[in-house]
Amino acid sequence: MAIKSIAEFINQLQQINRRKDFELYFRGHSDKNFNLIPSIYRNKLLLENEHTLFKEFILRTPSDFLNEKTALEKLVKMQHYGLPTRILDITSNPLVALYFACIGNNTAKNRKDGQVLTFKIPRKDIKYYDSDTVSIIANLAKRNMKFTIEDIRNLSLKEFNKQDQIAYLLHEIKEEKSYFQNIINEGDIERVVAVKVKQSNNRIIKQSGAFLLFGINGNKYNPAQISINWIVNLRQSGIDFDIDANSKDNILDELNVLGINEATLFPELDNQAQYLKKYFS
Repeated sequence: MAIKSIAEFINQLQQINRRKDFELYFRGHSDKNFNLIPSIYRNKLLLENEHTLFKEFILRTPSDFLNEKTALEKLVKMQHYGLPTRILDITSNPLVALYFACIGNNTAKNRKDGQVLTFKIPRKDIKYYDSDTVSIIANLAKRNMKFTIEDIRNLSLKEFNKQDQIAYLLHEIKEEKSYFQNIINEGDIERVVAVKVKQSNNRIIKQSGAFLLFGINGNKYNPAQISINWIVNLRQSGIDFDIDANSKDNILDELNVLGINEATLFPELDNQAQYLKKYFS
C-alpha cells in the first residue's frame, strides 16, 4: 500500500536492515516510473554534444568556475544550474528524498504516485571528490561521441593504455591532476560510483547531497549500469516506498513542519521568494 504520511514512511524506513560495510542513500521521484539514468542520457542531441556543452558553459561564464578545479566540481555546478550531466543527485537524508517524491506530478490533471528509491551502496564503491576513479569517469564528459572502448576492452592493461582514445582521456585527466600515472583500468570507465563531494555548496549541505557518477557501457551512447545489488528490493522485504499521489500535498505540509521545504532545501534568493509567496498566500 502506497505511503500516505511521514509516520508511515518512517515505519517502513525502520524495517531496512543496516550493515557496517554499506551506506544508505535515497532518491525521490515524483513519478514512480522514472527511469534511473542521468539527465544527459535523456536527450540524444544533448548527449552527442556533451563535450561541447561542457566547454560552452564554462567559456560563457568563466568567472563562475574559478574555484572549480576538477571535472567533477564543474559537473556538480552545471547540474546545480540545470545543465544535463552524467551525474544523478542522491541524499543520505530519507526525508529529503521524500520531499522530492512529492513535489511533482500531483496536480488534478497529472496525478501520479511517487517513489523513494533506496540504495545500499558498498563502502568500496563510495568515492571521495579527489578519487582517481572519479577523475577518470568525470572526464568522460569532455570526450566526443567517437570515444569507445568496445574494441579494446579485452586488451592487456599495457596495450589498453597505449590506445589513442585512452591517451586523449589521460590528457584530460592530467589537466586537473598533473601527477596522474599513465594507467587507466578499463573497469573504471564502465562503472557507476557514489561520490561524496565537498560541502562548498549550500544546496548540497541543506540536501545532505551526494551523487551517482556514471561511466559508459562500451561507448558514450550507453551509460554504465547501476549494480542491481545496490537497489534495495523493498517489496521482497515487505517494504513499500511508493508515495500515494493524493497524499503528496499532505506529506509536504508535514515535512514543512519539520523544516523541510523549498526554502530550506534551495537556499538561493529566488527560491526563498517563491516559498514566501506560497506560504503567505
